[in-house]
Amino acid sequence: MGLLLTGALAVFLGANVWKRDLPVRNLRVEGNVIVPGAEILKLAAIRLGTKLFDVNLATVRTRIAQNPYVRSVSVNRDGPEGIAITVDERVPIAALAGSELLYVDEDGVVLPAYRAGRVFDLPVLTGALPASECAPGRRITKPSVREALDLVLLAREVNDELAQGISEIALREDGDLVVTTADAGIPVVIGRGNLPMKLLKFNAFWREVAARRGPQELQYVDLRFEDQVVVRWNGSPVRR
Repeated sequence: MGLLLTGALAVFLGANVWKRDLPVRNLRVEGNVIVPGAEILKLAAIRLGTKLFDVNLATVRTRIAQNPYVRSVSVNRDGPEGIAITVDERVPIAALAGSELLYVDEDGVVLPAYRAGRVFDLPVLTGALPASECAPGRRITKPSVREALDLVLLAREVNDELAQGISEIALREDGDLVVTTADAGIPVVIGRGNLPMKLLKFNAFWREVAARRGPQELQYVDLRFEDQVVVRWNGSPVRR
């Protein structure tokens, strides 16, 4: 029995010594679309050959999270000689018009222009933007801006054509939202509130009426009235 216990202890100690001396031989990055894997690995700063259990995973997570496009990140030992890095990114849904190119995600977090020069094809928010909150890393809380972001997300839910047809969303001083269409640059007064119904009405109008008559014949569209779309064709408002 003593010999068995001694042998088991020797195996246990030997396994721990072997485990302690394992080197990092491979690094795996997944979940990233915007941030290049090479940039994530640079932030991780893990040298191949470093002892696996000498790597402080919490420190690596903190370094990677410095990238403003990283919402969250997990870092785990992967197999006997690897480390897996899984990233959840912040995805911009609109651009902010200002002195510099900025983006904003669905949570209202402001993102800088990407250093690699990537430009996102997104609707632009203009007008009464809160200057103090329009800085990378800040979260915009102004209700009209948050509603504009909701509008972008809801348009995507209706259909891709509607979402891609939004070129600009202007925020008036009174809080009303005004969309400019990508096709023919038609101003569409959205107002505030009841966005799902307004977008459904506008989508139906654009497909059934504007597409047939030609959006270039429109002067403006107003969705602020209940159960109708008010438009102006060649000088006279028409209710539908």
